[in-house]
Amino acid sequence: MFARYGFAKVAEKSGAGGVEDVMVRSLRRLSGDVVTDYPLINLAGRKFLLAIYPDWHTRLLPDSKLHNESPDVVKDVSHTNSIHKVYLTAMQGTANLRRGDLLVIYRTGDNAAPARFRSVATSICTVEEVRDIATFPSVDALLEYCAPYSVFTDDELRRFWANRKYPNLVRFAYNAALKKRLTRGDLIDHGVIDEKAYAGFASLTDAGFQVIIERGGISASLVIDQA
Repeated sequence: MFARYGFAKVAEKSGAGGVEDVMVRSLRRLSGDVVTDYPLINLAGRKFLLAIYPDWHTRLLPDSKLHNESPDVVKDVSHTNSIHKVYLTAMQGTANLRRGDLLVIYRTGDNAAPARFRSVATSICTVEEVRDIATFPSVDALLEYCAPYSVFTDDELRRFWANRKYPNLVRFAYNAALKKRLTRGDLIDHGVIDEKAYAGFASLTDAGFQVIIERGGISASLVIDQA
């Protein structure tokens, strides 16, 4: 597991309890692999905004819970504890995502007030894999793939399998939560998104992504610009 996340054995340490491996992990260099490099954010990737409904957002990304949400919404289950997440969607364009693409997770509004004030960018993630639900040979294979990392219940996944309502499965690594959530108004006013553009899934410019990183308070130590 340590090796999977970028640690390498550099020495051995002997003591009363026996011989232990000494493992080291660099946070200044990228290997080019999404998992090995986690939680570093590689700016070389393409950038996109991905919207998630409030009902699913906090269950999937508990560290990005809004301050005014009840703590009871976060349960101690595998998909909240894991850094790997699986989300099912039908949004046009998501099927074209590829490994290494960067996602800004955008929690949609809850209709309590205009979206300009209630829709917020909350997190930075990196795409690991995108699959079409039709590529799974059986519903059991789908359940096995999704269960540890998805907010959806087995019954919901079975329905999605049957009706193909959400055909695109996006698996991503959860790099960091924004220290300052950026509202839709913030994103519009700073030229990150267009007020008239569809906010469900949209590409972001390098400059727009940099605005989110800086205004969102992402630690500079996590961000590396390396192709």
